[in-house]
Amino acid sequence: MAASGKPTERDLADALKRRQVMTLLEIRQVLGDVSVATACRRLRRISYRRSYNFNGRYYTFDDETRYDRLGLWSYEGIRFSRDGSLSATVKRLVEASEAGSTQRELQEILGVRVQNVLKALIERSELYREAIDRLFIYLHSDPGVRRQQLTRRREAIAARLQAEIPEVAFEVVVAILLVLIRHPGSDPAAVTRRLRGRSPPVGLPEVRRVFERYQLGQKKGLSSS
Repeated sequence: MAASGKPTERDLADALKRRQVMTLLEIRQVLGDVSVATACRRLRRISYRRSYNFNGRYYTFDDETRYDRLGLWSYEGIRFSRDGSLSATVKRLVEASEAGSTQRELQEILGVRVQNVLKALIERSELYREAIDRLFIYLHSDPGVRRQQLTRRREAIAARLQAEIPEVAFEVVVAILLVLIRHPGSDPAAVTRRLRGRSPPVGLPEVRRVFERYQLGQKKGLSSS
């Protein structure tokens, strides 16, 4: 405290460090029941961050050692980011992601809804969005970085599908491929119909698994040539 007895910015910084988080009312009290405008002006003289949840109600001292590898820190459910705002945080996380990010992935990391933030970033062309495998992927605005993110995302999806697809009996695979050789361009439903009556029976899920495993849908069937 200054010689005059009035609280200083150092007193405010010490209070923020000691209490971890404070509301604006508590900050005003620490500074001697000053006005909101005065409290905000004096806050700007120290290093602080506002929470990105609870409508920015809480304040904390901006201590770089607190943040995790994603630049985030929370205290009793109150969340802070080294970037300050939620918008800046979402933008940084998407840009830093190797394979872009989905809305759900961002929400799991940040612990808050991000739909409106993503919409605003897209409208301002600060991020880019593309649909892959029935999901919206949010990507870097730079075309070169975006292409790399899309490639990694597609590779990750392909690897996941490969791991999830159960093995299909070899003779079933052969039967399906023979149908495609005789009837190029057939889709899974058409192949299933042509295999009707086979023993043991071959169902549509098995045919779809073979199409996915061998990427037959991209080849539009097999050709006899």
